[in-house]
Amino acid sequence: MRGQSPFNATIYDASTNVGIPFASIGIKGKNIGTVANERGNFELNILKCDEDDSLKISAIGYITKGMTVSQARNLGTKTITLQPITMELDEVLVKSGKIKRKVLGTEKYSTRNCSAFMGTNGNWKGEEAAVRANNEKGRSVFIEDFNFYIIQNKYEDSLVFRLMLYSVNAKNLPGETFLHRPIIFKTAVKQGVVHLDLKNYNITCEGDFFISLECLMDKMDQTKFCFAGSAKIPSYVKTSTFMNWYRVRGGGADLNVTVSYQK
Repeated sequence: MRGQSPFNATIYDASTNVGIPFASIGIKGKNIGTVANERGNFELNILKCDEDDSLKISAIGYITKGMTVSQARNLGTKTITLQPITMELDEVLVKSGKIKRKVLGTEKYSTRNCSAFMGTNGNWKGEEAAVRANNEKGRSVFIEDFNFYIIQNKYEDSLVFRLMLYSVNAKNLPGETFLHRPIIFKTAVKQGVVHLDLKNYNITCEGDFFISLECLMDKMDQTKFCFAGSAKIPSYVKTSTFMNWYRVRGGGADLNVTVSYQK
């Protein structure tokens, strides 16, 4: 029998018993998903889901957990724990020689072309917009910063987003993330460039990758917030946390990163 209320729970770190902020929760392959708040609490409407639908819970730096919708509805404790991944971060070695810097992604901002998160079926949290970086094949780069341009922001409080970086899969779509820890940031910029310094994250990548901006807000009204997007540059969209990526012809996000590499 289907449950009569939305599924809600708190996601904890199994080793520290501390809530995991902004963990992703959703039904694989369906436009049903959300993102936990800063304390790991979430609510997800699974009333119309099938009993055997696959519910996924993930966070960067943790082992993804899965369960059926039936198991979620019968979860007695209303708590979910994720096991942290033990990893050693690669040391960034700076070799002698000339270092070059390059902007990857969208180099120029289309400040008259407004792009926004659309909130399909009431979902805003977990929606992503991505562009391909177009890094040269075989080139290893160190990612120094991330940038995008806000055309309009009429919200009084700071807005919360997550930067995601993905490898390119066999279908030329965003694949797995190569981030070792989440990059969550707030901005109160009303109009202009949002700049995020990434040097302390020690992110390196060889070959091409995708740059993605993820919405962590409950709702984003396009009349209050929009960012620059280039109509002529291919854009990639994911409408929910575990929904499939698809390519759109135009109107995507103007996102870029500055990288450095050995010449």
